[in-house]
Amino acid sequence: MTGGREGVEGSASEALRALRRARRRRYVERIDVMEVLYRIYVALIFGAIGLGILAGAIHEAPATPEALAWMRDNLAAAIGLVVAVGILAGLRVGARGGPLAIEAADVQYVLLAPLDRGRALRPMAWRQLRTGVIAGAVVGAVLGNFVFRRLPGSPVEWIACLALFGALIPAAVLGAALLASGRRLRPTSASAIGLVLVAWSLADFALGATTSPATMLGELAILPLQSGATAALAGPGALLTLALLAAGLLGVGGTLLDAARRRSALTAELRFSASVRDVRTVVLLRRQLASERPRRRPWLRLAAGRPSKYPIWRRALQSFLRWPLARVLRAVLLGITAGLIATAAWSGGALALVFPGVLLFVAALDFVEPLAQESDHPTRRQLLPIDPGSLVTRHIVVPTFALVLGALLCAPCAFALVVCAAFSATTDPYSNLLSAPELQLALTMGPIGAAAIVVAAPLLLAWSAEQHGDAGAGAALVVAIVIAGIAALAATYISHQFVERDFEKASA
Repeated sequence: MTGGREGVEGSASEALRALRRARRRRYVERIDVMEVLYRIYVALIFGAIGLGILAGAIHEAPATPEALAWMRDNLAAAIGLVVAVGILAGLRVGARGGPLAIEAADVQYVLLAPLDRGRALRPMAWRQLRTGVIAGAVVGAVLGNFVFRRLPGSPVEWIACLALFGALIPAAVLGAALLASGRRLRPTSASAIGLVLVAWSLADFALGATTSPATMLGELAILPLQSGATAALAGPGALLTLALLAAGLLGVGGTLLDAARRRSALTAELRFSASVRDVRTVVLLRRQLASERPRRRPWLRLAAGRPSKYPIWRRALQSFLRWPLARVLRAVLLGITAGLIATAAWSGGALALVFPGVLLFVAALDFVEPLAQESDHPTRRQLLPIDPGSLVTRHIVVPTFALVLGALLCAPCAFALVVCAAFSATTDPYSNLLSAPELQLALTMGPIGAAAIVVAAPLLLAWSAEQHGDAGAGAALVVAIVIAGIAALAATYISHQFVERDFEKASA
C-alpha cells in the first residue's frame, strides 16, 4: 500500500516537473527580445540618472562626531523598527493566503493532485525569494557604495554588510509571510505577533538597547561602525532571519486552497491594473487582498440633527470614523516610520529625507478616499447641487487637517501631499492608454516624486541652514508656502478635469 502511494506521488511529481518545463519553454518562446532590451535600456538610463543625482547630492565630507555617536547608539534600533514593520506586513499577508501569487490553474489542478503541496509550492517560493534577495542585495550594495564616503570603515566592509543586509530583508518578510500562511494563523493572531515585535523594536529605540531580533538584524547594516559585543549581535540577527525563512519554507504546504484561489484572482486583476497604471484600482484591490472592510459601527458617532452646513466635510469625517483598525494602524506606523527616518537623516545623512514624503504619500491615499469615491461615481456626482470643481476643493480640506494632526506636518506640506494623492486617485489612466509610455510613467510617478520633494525641500533647507549655523525655520516656511501655492494650482487643474469629464459625459 505504501509502495503504491509512493509510486503515485512519484508519477505526479514527474508530471509536475514536465508541466513546468513545458510552461517555461512556451514562456521563453513568447518573449519579445526587442521589448526586453528596450526595458533594460530605459532602466539603465533612469538608473544612471538616479545614481548621478545621488552622487551629486551626497557630500563626501565625513560625518560629525555627534552624528556618529547617534548612529552607534540609535540607528540599528531605527532600522530594526522598519524591519519589524516589514515583518508585520508579511505576517498579515500570509494570514490572508499570501505571499505566493498562485495561478488559478495551479490551484485547481496542481494543488488538488495526489502530490505533497509543499513540494508543489516550494519552487514558487524559491523563485520569489530569489528575485527579492537579488534586488535587495543590489540596492544594499549601491547604498554601501555611497555610505562609505562619509562614514568610517573600508568600502568593502560597507558594501558587503549592506548587500547582505539588503538580501536578508526580503528573506525575513517572505519567511514571516510563508510561516503565517503555512501555519494558518488567523489575521488577529498574526497582527498581534507582528505588533509585539514592532513594540519591542520601538522600546529598543527609546531605551537605546539591542534586544529585539529586528534590532539585531539592524546591527548588521551598521556593522563597520560597531565593535565588541554590540557587533557580535549582528550574527544572531542574521541566524534568526534564516531560521524564520527555513520555518516558512518547510511549512508552506499548509496554505489554504480557498485563500490561494481568492488571492490568485485578485492578483491577476492587480497585475492588469498595475500594467495600465491605474492607481485607484490598485489601492482598492490591495484593500481586498488585506480584507479591509469599513466598520459597521463608527469609532465615534457624529451628532444627528438638522442638515449640516458642511455636508462634504461631515461625509469625510464619517469616512474616517469607519476606518478598520488595520488602516488606522497602517497610517500610524507610516507616520512614525517617516518621523524616525527624518530624525535619523537629520543626524546622519540628509539624503534620506526624500523617503518620509513617499511614506506619507501612501498614507494620504487613504485620507483622500472620499474624493476618490466621488471620482468613481460620476453619474451620482452630476446629481449633486454643487459645481464639480468646488466639490474637489472642499474634499481636500478635511484630509489636510487630518494629516496636520496625525502626522504633525505643517499645513502647507500637508495640503500639498493631499493634492498629490488626489491627483493619483482621480486620474483616469484609460484616457492616456494610447499615449507614449513615458507620459504614462510620468503621470504615475510624478505625484510620488512631488510628494518626496514636498517634505524633503523644507527639511533640507532647514538642515543646510543648521549646518552653517543659521536659523532655517523661516526660509523653510517660505519654501513650504511656495509649495502650497503650486499645490493650489494643481488642485485647480484637478477641479478642471472633473468639470471636463462631467461635460463630456453629459454631451455623450
